[in-house]
Amino acid sequence: MKWEDVRQAFPGKWVLIEAIEAFTNEESERILVDIVPLKKFSNSPEATRAYQELHRENPTREFYVLHTSRENPNIIEKKWVGLRR
Repeated sequence: MKWEDVRQAFPGKWVLIEAIEAFTNEESERILVDIVPLKKFSNSPEATRAYQELHRENPTREFYVLHTSRENPNIIEKKWVGLRR
């Protein structure tokens, strides 16, 4: 499914999605090629809790919470540097 399809199916909602196929472009933006909507929500705290639970159970899968009012997902990938002890 494409982001535009999700926007049309769930207008004005927060959605928890999983990226099935995605890549990062030169500007560090995550491009979602194929996504699956998992659940819709009326508010962001509820959506965030669902995301945290799913991510805790499945840390290798790529989940996002987005509002369908966004024309594009605009997900920027950040590089994290760990601390050394």
